[in-house]
Parts: sequence; structure tokens; C-alpha cells
Amino acid sequence: MTDLSRIRLGGQQVPMLVAALLLLLAALVVELSDTNAALFLLINHYTMMLPDALWANLTFAADTLFAVCMLLLAASYRPQLLAPSLVLLVLGTLYVHGGKALFDAARPAAVLVPDSFHIIGPTLTRHSFPSGHSFTALSCWTLIILAVSPRWLMPLLVIGLLSAVSRIAVGAHWPLDVLVGSAGGILIAWLSAWLCQRYSWLNHPGLVLFCAFLLTLAAIYTPFYEDRYPFTDPLALAIAIISLTAAVFGFWIPVFKRLKQLKNRV
Repeated sequence: MTDLSRIRLGGQQVPMLVAALLLLLAALVVELSDTNAALFLLINHYTMMLPDALWANLTFAADTLFAVCMLLLAASYRPQLLAPSLVLLVLGTLYVHGGKALFDAARPAAVLVPDSFHIIGPTLTRHSFPSGHSFTALSCWTLIILAVSPRWLMPLLVIGLLSAVSRIAVGAHWPLDVLVGSAGGILIAWLSAWLCQRYSWLNHPGLVLFCAFLLTLAAIYTPFYEDRYPFTDPLALAIAIISLTAAVFGFWIPVFKRLKQLKNRV
């Protein structure tokens, strides 16, 4: 069977934790200085200089289904990502949906004059804090960063942060939502990896295969998902095909071959 050993936290965890701390400090500054709305309008205005298609696709790159495809793709080469991915799905759901239910914060479209900023895609009004897309983007890339070569740290972190900023560009979230969501994504992804390193039962082959099965099903569904953002269908189809192809040849075929070998020995 493919290597299902536990993820090993290396030197990448320190800069990622520092990044989370900086994001939280920035959120504190925004809150104490009462500049949330002004900063939103400023960022939303300047991001209009770039095409809507770019921001729509970056926002889709922060969607849960895209993240699932990326984790499936990465896990096809680093199967030790599967256990923390399952833990992340559980903890992330509690963090994001728990926060949204607790605060029920109004989004920019419910507070600001409609013509004062640019909206791409659906007009959302409720459950603003924290940003689920920002959490998803940073948690997904953090897990992958922890499992790959350090040289990928900055490129992947930049992609995650741009995806988070896209939530302001499309008019869906305040900067405070994005900062706290992003920091939470990094911290909970690190926590998920740490828990899987600390507790061996989380790496049980049954749980690992269950996670791979869930990720595969989600990847199959991705091209049929309507995210309500324009220009994103080609990316959804491409990432689904790439991740499923990698999963079939990099994970599932080796798993079934190993199971067949074990069956023949019995």
C-alpha cells in the first residue's frame, strides 16, 4: 500500500505560525483603529483594476471543493496528508460555521451603499465573520506547505493570501473577516497536522482510506457545482480532472494492488 505514515512537521511550521501571528496582529490593528470599512473600500477599489475573471477564479480557488481537489492531488504524492485533511475538515467546520453562527455579522452589501463598491458574483448580506473562503484557502495551502519542500512555502502562501484578498475584491467580506479567517486557517491546519503526529490512532488506515474516499467523491462533484461566480467553470473542470487522474494512478491503483497482494497471501 502507498505510504500512510504520519506527516512530519518540519521547519516550515515556524514561518507559517509567524504568518498567522502577523495576520492576527493586523486584525487587531484594524479593529482598534476602526478602519475596517475604509480599508474594505480602498482594497475593493484598487482590485477593480484587474479583471473580474481573475478575482472570480481566485475566489473559487478558496472554495472548499477546490481545496479538496488540491488536497487530493497533493495526497496522491504525499498520502500522509490524508489524516490531517480529515481532522481539518472537522475542526474547520466547527471554527467557520461556529463563528458565523455566533457573530452573525453583516457583510458589506448589507451595510454600505450598493454603488460605493464593486461586487462580482452573488450579493451576500449575512454570516460575514470569519471568512470561510479565506480559512479554506490558507488551511489547504498550509497543510500542503507542511508536507512539501520548503522552497514551495512562499509561492503557495502568496497564492493562499491572494485567494483570501479576492473575498474583498468580489465584495463579499470585510478585511477583518479575511484576516481572522486566514489566521485561523493556518493555525487549525497546523493543529490538525500536530494532532496526527501526536496521536497515532488518527493515522489508522481505515480513517485514511475513508478520507481519500470522501475527497475523491468531492472531486467528482466539483465540475457540477454551481458556485455562482462567473468564469470559473474551466478551472473547476481542470482541477477535478487533474486531481482525479492523480488520485487514480498515484493512490487508488497502488492501494488496490496492495490489497490484492494481501488477499493472495491469505
